[in-house]
Amino acid sequence: MTGLISSPVPAPEPDQAFVAADGWFPPIRLADVRDRLRLGEGAVTTARLTEAVEGGMLHAFRELADWRTAHALAGALSLTDVTPLELNGRNLAVLLWERVVRYFAGADLAADYRDVTATDQGLDRAAEKDLTSDELRRRGLAAVADLLSIGVAEPVPRTRVALI
Repeated sequence: MTGLISSPVPAPEPDQAFVAADGWFPPIRLADVRDRLRLGEGAVTTARLTEAVEGGMLHAFRELADWRTAHALAGALSLTDVTPLELNGRNLAVLLWERVVRYFAGADLAADYRDVTATDQGLDRAAEKDLTSDELRRRGLAAVADLLSIGVAEPVPRTRVALI
């Protein structure tokens, strides 16, 4: 007897399950986040995925608050009104919004689903997860910079440095 217990893979959420934003930003489909991130090796429940997406939205709201206000005051009734540009038949601003939220949610999930065991191999995997979380957060911030750069003469730099 090995003492291992098998956990069933959680059932995927319905195809139309989503997390609603504030009405100006569009909702995020949970299935899209799950399909694109592949985190947790099947162990991410719908409740945890929803919480991570909510956290990603909260982070995005904070990063984009002034930008959103400026566009709303200029007459944009929703994110799709910010730009007519499209990529692959989809509004560019919406694509970037989805990336922002997905990467911030992924960073939270990667930090939560660490492989920590008493072995050196387990500790190495935990360090790799930290790198994954940092990389996803970096990608989220790059997507924020890309979104902030829509319609401006000089693009917002993707690299940020904060002195502590």
